Amino acid sequence: MKQPAIVIIGAGLAGLSCARWLARAGRPFQVLEAGDAVGGRVRSDGVDGFLLDRGFQVLLTAYPEARRVLDFDGLHLRQLYRGADVFCQGRLHRLADPFHHPVDAVRSLMDDFIPWMDKWRTLILWKEAAATFAVERRLPEMRTEDYLRDFGFSPETIDRFFRPFFGGVFLEKDLRTSARIFLFLYSMFQKGGAAIPAHGMQAIPDQLAVALPPGSLRLNCPVAAIQPGRVILESGEQILADHIILAVAEEAAFHLLPPSMMEKPKPPRSTTCLYFTTTDPMPGRPILYLDGENRGPVNNACVLTQACPERAPQGHHLISTSIIGAPCSNELEDVVREQMARWFGPGARRWRHLRTYQIRQAQPEGRQLHPGDGPLPALLAPGLYRCGDYVEDVSINGALLSGHRAAEAVLEAIG
Repeated sequence: MKQPAIVIIGAGLAGLSCARWLARAGRPFQVLEAGDAVGGRVRSDGVDGFLLDRGFQVLLTAYPEARRVLDFDGLHLRQLYRGADVFCQGRLHRLADPFHHPVDAVRSLMDDFIPWMDKWRTLILWKEAAATFAVERRLPEMRTEDYLRDFGFSPETIDRFFRPFFGGVFLEKDLRTSARIFLFLYSMFQKGGAAIPAHGMQAIPDQLAVALPPGSLRLNCPVAAIQPGRVILESGEQILADHIILAVAEEAAFHLLPPSMMEKPKPPRSTTCLYFTTTDPMPGRPILYLDGENRGPVNNACVLTQACPERAPQGHHLISTSIIGAPCSNELEDVVREQMARWFGPGARRWRHLRTYQIRQAQPEGRQLHPGDGPLPALLAPGLYRCGDYVEDVSINGALLSGHRAAEAVLEAIG
């Protein structure tokens, strides 16, 4: 009996996850990717001997779907420090996870830039998040900032820690993102912390792609249109398919679908990442540095080679600096260096700029504001499906999980 033809459009994390589950079920499929490599928004580039991710990204090792799908040992993950150094009042202040860095945590208790009662409230919040393993639907729909204020956190703690830390996660500093998503991500940071693959974030999609059946992945195949049972490439080639899965970004899905099938998405969130290098000595911890003064332009920075020396030539440091939004300025590099000189000393003015990534479609907006009571349905119409982080929740876990659910929907339709 001839098996139905399945075509997946897009080889980001959602599309690769969908393909993985279809492969495990023994179903033949074809993945069409417009780019020259897999990964979608999770990509890395080699530049002058340095390995640069396209924007600062981390993997939260407690993500349930990531633990189910990925081989963490094969990714050679490097753990970041469980805490942060916050620049405020003219100097850096250490905030440390007391369960993993007890000595540093005791020292931070003596630092009053965060009110003592808020440090106690943080422990209560940890307890609140301990039982959370998915986006928390039992919470009423409310903004993260409102949730933190209702929890009792002072404006100083919200502005000096939560706003830069989760502003960097959400790519917005108003903390308007749903508290349901905040509590899930807070739980993931608490349970496993953040890590980065030694050989770049590209290692994650590459690991998924290498397990696909030979010949099932086609790169440099942009899709021009989809019709019932048919995919039309920009080259003019037409591919017949009984089941079509749209595993592309929300904006791309909107343009490929009929207007009646999908609402026009809200403008996406953007970010800008500047990479620098220096041979000067740098602080020794692989820790996240935060702008607790909210003066910017840099919201957070990280000396990546303190976690992954493989990402730079020997004797060189690799520093990422992240800005929320996509500012256009000819003086941006110099302004960033001046800010980093306040954080790390005057030597930052001599840092060599490697590359700037301006990612205008870094995260979808809509599901972050209103995640609703569950994921969006994978099935759009008979034989037509969708997956992506905008369907589930905006995270690596959400992308992987949405691909899993799309594969289940296809398999259910096939029977």
